[in-house]
Amino acid sequence: MLTTQEALQNTELDVEQIRRLTHEYSWAIDNSRLEDLVGLFTEDAVFDMRGFGAPAALEGHEALHAGFAALIGGLSGCVHLMMNHLIDVAGDTATGTVNCHAFVLDKDGNRAENLPLYTDSYLRTSQGWKFSSRVVNPLLPADPDA
Repeated sequence: MLTTQEALQNTELDVEQIRRLTHEYSWAIDNSRLEDLVGLFTEDAVFDMRGFGAPAALEGHEALHAGFAALIGGLSGCVHLMMNHLIDVAGDTATGTVNCHAFVLDKDGNRAENLPLYTDSYLRTSQGWKFSSRVVNPLLPADPDA
């Protein structure tokens, strides 16, 4: 049986591994690493960007691959800065929220800044922590003049 100190250290390690997962997501999308990006999600994961106008949530690796390929393919570049992580671990599952400041350059040269809020569910797998769901909504209301 784990001591209270050992359990706390394990939880802190889990939180840090999950925080790293969110940074790996940023690195993969910002560097157009499609396979790496999809690999951060469980096989049956859900990715939902309807809050930013996507027509439907993506479910499963095949849909994630197609959806992320379309997203990355429309960009000349982007930078995601993840911050203010709030992560709660419960055994082999966890939930969390992450604020993001994203800078995007599309293929037409248009620049945009977005402030997404990610609401996540995580699952510990034999390959480490992965996203089991990721819901993306605007952190602030859209600027009607933008």
